[in-house]
Amino acid sequence: MNKQEYITALEKLNLPKSEFIILSGGSLLMRGLRETSADLDLSASKKLAKQIDLYNAPKDEKGFFTPFDNCQMMDDAENFEFDIIDGYQCETLESILAFKKKANRPKDQKDIKNIERYLNKVK
Repeated sequence: MNKQEYITALEKLNLPKSEFIILSGGSLLMRGLRETSADLDLSASKKLAKQIDLYNAPKDEKGFFTPFDNCQMMDDAENFEFDIIDGYQCETLESILAFKKKANRPKDQKDIKNIERYLNKVK
């Protein structure tokens, strides 16, 4: 999904923007640091998790619930710092960078370079 498709997919979920945080690739997409994202990775507040019955949704081996098609979600929004991007709470670049450096997967290398380049320009 490109950014507009991503936003459209978020809007279709009809979730209160203050009750979830867009994580990782989606956060990079919202900032223009990535061109596409395959799915929605979100962190819900405990309140939202209860509202959407998250705990009865299918759960994968990494602990992500799948309450909606093409959407992975956890219930740990209080553990994330965020910036507001286009009205959405998006995980901070510093947090994404720390995670991606720790995981250091081949698929993360381009994101690491883009985040570091962006953060160096902003400073």
